[in-house]
Amino acid sequence: MTKEILIQYCDLKNEISKLEKRLDAIEKQSEMVSDVVQNGYKGHAVIYGYDCNRAYKLDLLKLTLRERYDKALELQNQIETYINSIDESDMRQIFEHRYIDNMSWTKIQAIMGYRHEDTARKKHDKFMEENL
Repeated sequence: MTKEILIQYCDLKNEISKLEKRLDAIEKQSEMVSDVVQNGYKGHAVIYGYDCNRAYKLDLLKLTLRERYDKALELQNQIETYINSIDESDMRQIFEHRYIDNMSWTKIQAIMGYRHEDTARKKHDKFMEENL
């Protein structure tokens, strides 16, 4: 696990949320089309049909988005698994606050009860040097 991958966690959560919304929106779209045609002097008629091209394009788009979604979920799972594998409770909390909750070092210092802002950052940096 690299620091760059850990930093991506918050962006991954946002991407996953956006992909879920896009997939839902695509699922709601219909492949059915309609048209209104003139029916002589008496009025008009509505014709309904199935648009094969639209259905094919929607299926391709769904497949592409699902692949991105699955890839992002897999990376998110790897990050969560890595953070859960940290043995020391305080380090696990620091990583969780920093990468999962996207907190600043100042907020982490306040939550963890450290006297100095540097304490959490220095512990984090030392852990990263020793383990990555």
